[in-house]
Amino acid sequence: MWSYSPIKTAIILGPLIFCSALALDVYMPVLPEMKNLFHTSQGAIQLSVSIFFLICGLGQLILGPVSDQIGRIKVVWTSIMLCLLGAIGCAVSESIGIFLTFRTIEALGAAGLSMSAFAIVRDVFDGENSAKIYGIINGMLALSPILGPIIGVALITRYPWYSTFYFLACLSILTGLVFKVWGKESLDKANRTGFSWSIFSRYMIIIKSIHFWSFTLPAVAGMSSFFALFSITPYIIESLGLPKVTIVYSFGTVGLSFMLGSFLMGKIVQNIGLFKTTILGVLLIFVSGVALIIFYQLWGLNLYVFFGPCTVATFGCALAVGAGAGGALEPFGQYPGVASAMFGCMQLGGSSVIGTISGLFAVNTSYPLAITMIFTSLIALIVIFLKINSEKILYQTQLL
Repeated sequence: MWSYSPIKTAIILGPLIFCSALALDVYMPVLPEMKNLFHTSQGAIQLSVSIFFLICGLGQLILGPVSDQIGRIKVVWTSIMLCLLGAIGCAVSESIGIFLTFRTIEALGAAGLSMSAFAIVRDVFDGENSAKIYGIINGMLALSPILGPIIGVALITRYPWYSTFYFLACLSILTGLVFKVWGKESLDKANRTGFSWSIFSRYMIIIKSIHFWSFTLPAVAGMSSFFALFSITPYIIESLGLPKVTIVYSFGTVGLSFMLGSFLMGKIVQNIGLFKTTILGVLLIFVSGVALIIFYQLWGLNLYVFFGPCTVATFGCALAVGAGAGGALEPFGQYPGVASAMFGCMQLGGSSVIGTISGLFAVNTSYPLAITMIFTSLIALIVIFLKINSEKILYQTQLL
């Protein structure tokens, strides 16, 4: 059984997170060129990003209950094989249709790895301890938008575009080796649930929880803003006529901000608690969205005016996503796999839908990203207000 310390747990789970995250970030630099490679439209290429996020989200709805029944380790191994198959399939694809098919397979594997990592943490830790580990994991996750473009640019400047997917295939093999040596089951057989269609009714219990939504929607706001930023950035750089290496610097700056927020989140949570940390993250996203619009109106589009507010926003994204995960999953210790799956589906699936919609508009202005930040953070703040109000009513009722 899993008996590692929080730090060792985060390190062992790191490859699972990297294998999932780098599958998106490594090939981002080649996105603008892929429409010519496959003789298709920008929308079709953008769909490959949206499908990845959407399947990552929806796949967890199935894999979460399955992992509660058969354990985490089997889901991890199956997911690694799907990632390996998907990456190799993408590398040898000769049409956009075949490419999207294998991206879907790869995304399903990524969904299993991401869900398993969060469920393992929830199996072994809870409350503020789990939030600290999520912060460490998110800090590792923040390395992906820094390392991913660097690796991607390095590969495509020396080798064909499909080298990025052979790299991802190698990463899947490495992840398997790490888990072969150090991976252990975290869900005791006594705590597993037998198969029953009623398992899926547990989603209704979670859906009805205002507590769940008050933490999950801030995480959706954080991930949606993050997703929209990284989807739009290659096109912003292209429209400004800047070299591809600028993508590395840009992703690196906002990635470092996300990493800083992830590592500082533990101390912030200790000082003000999970809920207030989540609110702080949402407010930073909202303010950054407003600043993007004001700056664009004053100075138009340039690198510094665009990425200045984005750097602040990604710090807020780290707080909203990390604290949101810790708070959303805390009350559901009896079925952490289902709760992790629901959280992951809302976070990634919701981000996919919102990010896809924002990508339908002109990607050479600040408006799509700014509106995404403002809209998602406002929805999150409304639900937070409803939670606070319901708690006040409950407290007043108990006094009577």
